[in-house]
Amino acid sequence: MSKKYEKNTIIFLIGLFLLAIISLVSTTIGPVKISILQIIDILFESININTNLSSSEISQAFKTVVIDIRLPRILMGIIVGIALGISGAILQGLFRNPLIDPGFIGVSSGAAIGAMFVIMFSQLIAIENNFYIQFLLPVFAMSGGLSTTILVYKMSQMSGKTNIMAMLLSGIAVNAFSGSIIGFLVYRASDMELRSFTFWTLGSLDNSNWLIVSIAVVAILIPIIISINLRKKLDIFMLGDAEAGYLGLNIEKLKKRIIFISALMVGVTVAFCGMIGFIGLVTPHLVRLIMGPSHKTLIFGSAILGAIILILADFISRIIIAPAQLPIGIITSALGAPFFLWLIVSQKQKIRYEK
Repeated sequence: MSKKYEKNTIIFLIGLFLLAIISLVSTTIGPVKISILQIIDILFESININTNLSSSEISQAFKTVVIDIRLPRILMGIIVGIALGISGAILQGLFRNPLIDPGFIGVSSGAAIGAMFVIMFSQLIAIENNFYIQFLLPVFAMSGGLSTTILVYKMSQMSGKTNIMAMLLSGIAVNAFSGSIIGFLVYRASDMELRSFTFWTLGSLDNSNWLIVSIAVVAILIPIIISINLRKKLDIFMLGDAEAGYLGLNIEKLKKRIIFISALMVGVTVAFCGMIGFIGLVTPHLVRLIMGPSHKTLIFGSAILGAIILILADFISRIIIAPAQLPIGIITSALGAPFFLWLIVSQKQKIRYEK
């Protein structure tokens, strides 16, 4: 076993340990104060194991808060962090650029259009408010995100091949056009509709429940497995289109898979939790700095670190102005924007211009 492999294994184990600790501590945060020992008791009792770690009696209300409210929220945060981290890693590999974010392929802006339509016209297409929040809004948001991604992909096709630079430019153009549509809808929206849309765009885990967690797991699990299976091919792809083709890699098939599974993962997260920025940008780059550029470790590392960052951001959002809470997108942007600026500066310093 090589020293590098041992080092990466230790880092993975440390990451999983930190994720478990942060998740457990985050479960204690809320209007109802519940200790870590009480939470451990409740979790073990839910699987019929009695520990009696806590000396105090645990009420049914405490059990309901932990099992039905806080635990789904934590699990949803882990799922979303994993999805955003992996999608950022594979898209940066596709574009061969560490400054690429999943939003570049148009999925976030398209999802925002779908969500805004539902928010504005929900009284015409939904009977109950709970129905449109849990089902109708995610369906329209995901449909909008996938539609814009397909449009970006079709615009990048040249002579039957996908041009990465054309895709990047198409994504910028589609995002700009989507922004104009969103701007028009915002201008026509009422104060209540505008407030709902603004809150949705800032991202939140508040609507998490076991049904939503189950849907998210089913929708994201297959793309995650596909991404893991693509890690060796992505390493070959990083050599360049021509070199990868000489080595027998089906480049066009790889590009289609990456675009589709990235759009699906980001579409699901945006649909259920709103727009949470910078996770897909920051996470893969941090993992590269720690563990190297190989996708064999980059994808697993991005998944773990993405979950850690998102759970940590959710933790901060709930304590910074307690008992109220900030939208999680504000925290991720506050953490990610300075890192993004540093990343740009560091990339500029690597460039040498000839006079």
